[in-house]
Formats: sequence, C-alpha cells, structure tokens
Amino acid sequence: MSNYYIAVVEDDTVFAAELEEFLGGLGYTVASYNSAQKFLTAVRQKECDLLIADWSIPDLTGIEVIEYIRKFHPDMPSIMLTARNDRRDVIRGLQAGADDFVSKPVDPEILSLRIKSVLRRYNGDVRTRPESVVLGPYLLRPSTSTVYFDDEAIILPKREFDMAMLFFSNPNRLLSRQYLAATLWGKVVDYQSRTIDTHVARLRKNLKLDPTLGISLNALYGFGYTLQADPHAINAAKEPLAMLA
Repeated sequence: MSNYYIAVVEDDTVFAAELEEFLGGLGYTVASYNSAQKFLTAVRQKECDLLIADWSIPDLTGIEVIEYIRKFHPDMPSIMLTARNDRRDVIRGLQAGADDFVSKPVDPEILSLRIKSVLRRYNGDVRTRPESVVLGPYLLRPSTSTVYFDDEAIILPKREFDMAMLFFSNPNRLLSRQYLAATLWGKVVDYQSRTIDTHVARLRKNLKLDPTLGISLNALYGFGYTLQADPHAINAAKEPLAMLA
C-alpha cells in the first residue's frame, strides 16, 4: 500500500485517537486536528491525500471545511463523518463537495473500504485546477490570480484574490467573519479585529464594485459580508473570448 497521508478533523479526542490508531494500523500516515482552524493552518503548509472531517466541529462546520477544500485544494478528496442520517443532510454534504459519507457510529471495515475506494478514484483521475469564475462584467482566473473587469486586468495579492474567489463563487450568500478568517487566515479572529474589514474595503476599491453594475459587497454589521448580485448580473455572465485565448 502506498503511504497515503490522511488528515482527520474531529473534536472528540478519544474517538480521534482511536481512529488515528486504526488508520495507522492499516498503513496510513495520520494527523488529527481537534478544530477546523488548526487543520486549515496545517493544510497551507502541507496538503494531505485524504481529508476525513466530522460534520460537527466547534469553530466551523464540516460542510464549510469541505467547501474550502473544494475551492482551494481541488485535488484533495474528502469523506464526511456524521451521526446525521437525514437524506437532505447527505445531499447537502455531497453538494458541498464531499466524496463520500460514513455514518457514526463508524464501522471500521466500512470506513476502510470507503477510504480505499475514494483514494482509488482520485489516484486514477486527473484533477483540474479551480475553474474561472464569471459574474457580470467580472472574470476571475485562479491560474494567474487575476481579475478581468471588462477589458482591464486587475492583479491582486494572493489573499485578496482568494477572498474575491470566495465572494464571487458564492453570490448572494452571507459569509460570516469567522468563516472568512478561518478560510483565508486559518484562524479565528477577535470580534473587534478590523483585519477582515480592511481587506474587504480594499477589495471593494480595487475591483471597482458598484451597485449600478448590479454587483455590490455589503456588510451585515457584526456578522459578515455578502456579495450581492442581481439576476441580470448573474444571467448576463459571459466569458470575454479575448481574455480566454
């Protein structure tokens, strides 16, 4: 067996230790994290071959962690652990990007087979980089961290571009300050911190966001931000051919 590296995000330390021991016995290298913040910090330094995330994590939900992985580490497969068995929850997790689900209490044999199946699928597939995002007059290209506004190319710092990708990939969705902090900085921020507000203000200015274009970046005081896009901006989204050549 190849020495695959598996990251486990699970706040139940007893269960996490049992899982680490079990997976280690199967020949995997395992690292456990009891919070999403710790995992997001670690994955910036070293990617894993598979993420196993519990649905219920104190600082972020497993869903939000999976969504982050899908956007910024698309080559990384993931399995969600959950005590939930409602069909709607399973669908929600799969839509977020989870490759598979394993119900709690975990059957070790089933988990082992699911891990092998997911790794086999990914090991045989060629995964692509995140796709470009188009919204109204904006085109965001991850390969160059560049935003095109009509015919103008706007090159942003990496973190600012990552923030833009989050907002433009989730139009009309409220993103909490803690979600932004954990996703972009890998940490939880103090509620009085102005770091996120400063970056949002800079992004709004650099991208020339204007409500008259049908796209605006608005705050919900004390909670987070929403990139609001009217139906016309969403429906009119198109890729400038000259920029994609």
